[in-house]
Amino acid sequence: MRKALLVFLILLPCIVFGQRVKNQQPDADQKFILDAFTKADEYMNTDHYDSAQVWLNKIYLKVSYRKPSLFSYFLTTRQAEVYYYNNLHELGMQEALKAENIARVLKDSILIADACNFIGLFYLNGQKLTAAEKYFKQGLKYTIQPPYKKEYIELSKPHHIYGNLAETFEKMKEPDSAIYYCRISLKKATEINSLRGIATGNLNLGSAFILKHEIDSAYKYFEQTRIKAIKSEDFDVELTSYSGLADCASDRLDKITAFAQLDKGFALLSKYPQLNDFYGAMFLETAIKIYRRYDVKPLLIKTLDLKSSIQTATYNRNNTQIQTLLLMGLKNEKTIFNLEIEESRNKQSLANTRMYVLLLALLTVVVAFVAYRYYALQRLRLANLRTKISQDLHDEVGATLSGIAMYSYITKSQLEGGDKQSVNQSLDIIKDNASEMVAKLNDIVWAVNPLEDNLFALTQRLKEFALQIATAKNLRLEFTANPNLESVKLSMEQRKNIYLICKEAINNAVKYSEASLLKIEVTVAQKDLSVLIADNGIGFQSASASKGNGLINMASRAKEINAELKIDGLGEAGTTVTLFCKIT
Repeated sequence: MRKALLVFLILLPCIVFGQRVKNQQPDADQKFILDAFTKADEYMNTDHYDSAQVWLNKIYLKVSYRKPSLFSYFLTTRQAEVYYYNNLHELGMQEALKAENIARVLKDSILIADACNFIGLFYLNGQKLTAAEKYFKQGLKYTIQPPYKKEYIELSKPHHIYGNLAETFEKMKEPDSAIYYCRISLKKATEINSLRGIATGNLNLGSAFILKHEIDSAYKYFEQTRIKAIKSEDFDVELTSYSGLADCASDRLDKITAFAQLDKGFALLSKYPQLNDFYGAMFLETAIKIYRRYDVKPLLIKTLDLKSSIQTATYNRNNTQIQTLLLMGLKNEKTIFNLEIEESRNKQSLANTRMYVLLLALLTVVVAFVAYRYYALQRLRLANLRTKISQDLHDEVGATLSGIAMYSYITKSQLEGGDKQSVNQSLDIIKDNASEMVAKLNDIVWAVNPLEDNLFALTQRLKEFALQIATAKNLRLEFTANPNLESVKLSMEQRKNIYLICKEAINNAVKYSEASLLKIEVTVAQKDLSVLIADNGIGFQSASASKGNGLINMASRAKEINAELKIDGLGEAGTTVTLFCKIT
């Protein structure tokens, strides 16, 4: 039950630096940076990551982000943590890898161990368990027990990394290995009298013994967890111990004890409603499982309602924080560029051009995200699906922005070399990437818009797309559809997949068929929807031509909505694509 987030929360406490390091910031700047880091940590410990980002942004003004130093390392790892807790794992992994590079440039083994622990956590969260195991073991080669140098923060200690490695083996369903590393983690925590580390070590052992179905041993360690957590006032760990104790009692078919342990957990959750959402969700999942087992409907309904309200509040808060983070990320880039311009005033015009291109792309992303968030909030009942779409959106934004940033650097070098042709090519690539990103975002926003959930809206969008692309190729378009399609409602999954299947079919017809006529018919009879897309072109030249990635994707999307897809194009009478779908 003890997850990587628990270790991650204690990874970055308040900073206590010693005397000023030679060649670092002046005393006044250093004091400001220390205060800003302290404020950021305070907000992170209460899950207010947008407020933490405000203080991290203030540090950007004082620290050379691209120059390896202790300050830049700490700034990078905190940025990784902010991304981690907002499900921006692709961006967070980039920051963690950057932290590892800084640590290796500084040749600092303590920082290398800390960075390896960060990277391992991102892999663990992404279920890449072999990679997580590799980085945790690599971190163990560098880590040592405290005390550390005064200029360090309280970085990852050995018991943190051993605990994360134990959880990795737990997820691999290897309880014996998990128990082995749990015991080492508990021993290391005891050596330095880390009360929270001791409590979480016992919690990990309880979870491992649950996995082995050794209930008596699991109960003993969960009870030790409760005692240690109360002593250290780690109420989130205490809450998780109650779910573990209830789980054990339930496995023993001791209903009274199981319910009593759950009652203690609910009392604690009521007393401290600001406990970390992650641990609250873990506790509620166990309670739901036990109430279902004993078929106690009133308690089950009450617990499900509480879980739903927590998830809704968490989703709304995360949406607000993600929007703030994107806007502040834009501000960070602007700050970095302004600092670089100040350092090289003789290249002012070139630097301004580079900054303008990147800022324009970033502003486009922010506007698109705001539009997406507005439509997503109208569909709260689809919270889990929207969360996945939001995560995919930000991962793609991170990858595209990385490409834009790379070509911005290339453009700067090309401008300095006077290579105008190469500069134009690089700027075209940046423009194309930004346009492609906007197009993809536009499709996502349309797919989740509740105002577009009828067949008429779908046919109108298809007609506009087909007319635009056919006109560019001088194709005649015949588009027919049943009247009164506004009353035919489609689910989000049907609307998205039908649109993408038809869009791919229209693209193929326009690009490859050499046709002069494109015919599209949309027919609805009872609950049956039929879409016909036909051309009078050359058809497929061979059977193998019908097995491209585009057609494979069309078949996959049809299967996802239980639709039937027929493609006939091996003759010389053009190509016909027919989609049959049951309207649910």
